[in-house]
Amino acid sequence: MIALGYSPVPIIAPDAPHKGRGKAPGDWRSGAWQGLSRWQRFRDGPPSSFEMNLWLKAPGANVGLVMGTPAGTDADGEPLFVIGVDFDATDPDALDTLLGSAPSSPMVKRGQKGETRLYRAPKAIKTKVYDGPDGRLIDLLVGFDTRQTVVPPSVHPDTGQPYVWLAGPVRAEDLPIFTEDDLAVLEEALETCGWSTERKSAVRENRTTRAPADIDPDDIWSEVKTRAMANLGLWVPELDLYGLRPARGGYECVETWRASSTGRSIPERKRNLSIQPDGIKDWGSNNTYSSIDLVMAARDCDQHEATDWLRERLGLKDEGVVIDLAAMLANSKRPDMGACDDDLPVPLRPSASVMPKASMLGAANMDAAINVAASTSTSELPEHLTRNPGLLGLITDWICDSARKPQRGGALVAALELVGTAAGRKYAGPTLTGTHLYGLFLAPSGAAKDHPLKCVGRILHASTMGQHFGPSGFMSMSALINRLTRQPLTLTCIDEFGSFLGRINGKRASTHEKAITGVLRTAWGSSFDTMAPPEWAGRVGEPIHSPALSLFCVSTHQEFFDNLEGGDVYNGFLNRFLLISTQRKVEEQEPTADKMVVPDVITEGMLAIYGGGNPLARATIHSSLSDAPEMVVPWQGGVGSAAHRIYQGLAQDVERREHEAAFLARTVEMAQRLAVIRAIGINPSEPSVSPEDMEWGRQVALWSAERMMADSADYMHETEYAKQSAAVLSAISKAGRLQRNELVRRFYGRMDGRLLDGIVKSLVEGEMVREEKIPPGRGGGRPRLVYVAA
Repeated sequence: MIALGYSPVPIIAPDAPHKGRGKAPGDWRSGAWQGLSRWQRFRDGPPSSFEMNLWLKAPGANVGLVMGTPAGTDADGEPLFVIGVDFDATDPDALDTLLGSAPSSPMVKRGQKGETRLYRAPKAIKTKVYDGPDGRLIDLLVGFDTRQTVVPPSVHPDTGQPYVWLAGPVRAEDLPIFTEDDLAVLEEALETCGWSTERKSAVRENRTTRAPADIDPDDIWSEVKTRAMANLGLWVPELDLYGLRPARGGYECVETWRASSTGRSIPERKRNLSIQPDGIKDWGSNNTYSSIDLVMAARDCDQHEATDWLRERLGLKDEGVVIDLAAMLANSKRPDMGACDDDLPVPLRPSASVMPKASMLGAANMDAAINVAASTSTSELPEHLTRNPGLLGLITDWICDSARKPQRGGALVAALELVGTAAGRKYAGPTLTGTHLYGLFLAPSGAAKDHPLKCVGRILHASTMGQHFGPSGFMSMSALINRLTRQPLTLTCIDEFGSFLGRINGKRASTHEKAITGVLRTAWGSSFDTMAPPEWAGRVGEPIHSPALSLFCVSTHQEFFDNLEGGDVYNGFLNRFLLISTQRKVEEQEPTADKMVVPDVITEGMLAIYGGGNPLARATIHSSLSDAPEMVVPWQGGVGSAAHRIYQGLAQDVERREHEAAFLARTVEMAQRLAVIRAIGINPSEPSVSPEDMEWGRQVALWSAERMMADSADYMHETEYAKQSAAVLSAISKAGRLQRNELVRRFYGRMDGRLLDGIVKSLVEGEMVREEKIPPGRGGGRPRLVYVAA
């Protein structure tokens, strides 16, 4: 279709559980369909290769053509545009009459009934609906009212039958021209079929009640538009239109979203926008609007947001199955798990029965205390958690599509850091948490960890945010403080983070190097607060207002944990990191997106977050004069809502797991930050944390903390004694039951009997291992000892 000169868009699959199924432009995200935002823009140009690659992955999608695509000129050089004439008459005689009165076309398709002919037409031809006594006769579909038509090989959602071409398709510039004379002839035929201006006048007089028959079953927006036009008073005053006043049974106002054709200022302009039950028109520009179009223009939102806004004010109930997450949460056996969808598995963690007791949590015996069987924890982040709606999903997908060895976990961390930085120092979560993160991606050598790092810089610079792209590391505490003083909103990418830790944690590290982690701990928790850095000789410590430092660090597992100190676990440095870990080396593939060209949809999304809001407030906070957030992202539905209860359930679960506090202490705030970032990426102008956002944040944050525990047990050994203790516990755990003589044989030559006995005694006392005695047989002798993994 693109090659023929048309503008296609994906249509929601006909069997999808969505009210727009089979008819409305859609976007396949996170394993589900949602409305395609701003699809009208494709009228003037084809999708990018990145967008096309996303569309091609949508399962079972229908195809629509956006009307209004430029298609050459007429003999006088006037531009022409693609239009469709949809013949909907159900009476066979009326249909024959109308088809015979319309020009033939080399491009005709059929759906459930009638047919649709495609033409080219001048801009003077406007969208119009022609109704007869028995319902719809004809829809005139043009591009200046954001119309589209579904085309083959799409499947009709009601009949399950495919749309078919009765003729064509052909090049757009080969379509015949539909003129105003053709329209006049067609309207004469329509009058013979029952359409008349008198009928239109009768509808105007009966403004407050429209019969259900006026609702077009083939138009998924028809019910909303029809009810809205019959009840203007329920929604028009709430649009806060400039100069709005009652007029002629409806309203009139100034259309402020377009420039004045005479150059007048807004207070001097006439009220050219007429809002009447029989139609909405701007007499200054001759533009016509549906109710949804008017809400889109007045509120600067997309079609689906406008429809939801109208439905709410008209008191129309949403269609489809409604899942009451709050009820699920309240009735669940485990409060924190109640809102999980069945197809979103909860990250696995060790059961309480095999976790160490609090008495075992000593620094010297950390390995034994946190050792868990690796098989009880998911070693790979479930892929569905990397697929998200909004800007978060777009960035993740582009990073993967432009990589030769795509790692979705690393791409997700990069996307979170980018959206969180764009929102930094402006958006706050419901409990006033910030959106800055310390992200850590661990992967084997050769797993292409550097690609997400490079993409971060490209996206920041393409989004005019290059000044917030921080250095690749910090040589000292003073260097870090200097950076935050100059630029409190900073995103720093550190490659080989394990080596960086080795330098600042090493025996030869200077005092200023060792102090870096302390500054990082303070900065993480200074959301919308003033951070007071230390002073030293020759430098005055200036207060840093609302620091928002984000770190994106990558390393191999071994290098990171080899250079991590036990103190970093217990002082809270480690639990401030969102860890995404993988052991997978992906196969090399040919990229489907250009890594050097950041898609416009991503840069526009970043700018919508970074550049939105009140300019004065933004200038104040970015000049370091204020700590107050410009926007607090609320719980969707307020305190006590489903999203809030998921948050509370997570807090209660973490509190019960006090023996894991070293790893879980900041999981609740981490989950909220993740949920807020996701919500902002979906709707930057009016974000709210939905139950889906909070549940996703809960799962990712828990997975991160539990992976940190498992990886610490696998890789981190502070002392030789702890390392040997971990080896003994691992041998018993893998065997399940192990006799003492077998245990001694396994470690023969590796440790002496007294050391082995001491280790086993410590494990038994810490209830990591249970000791059983098997009585001697009939022949007598000493009882045999058996060690059983707790």
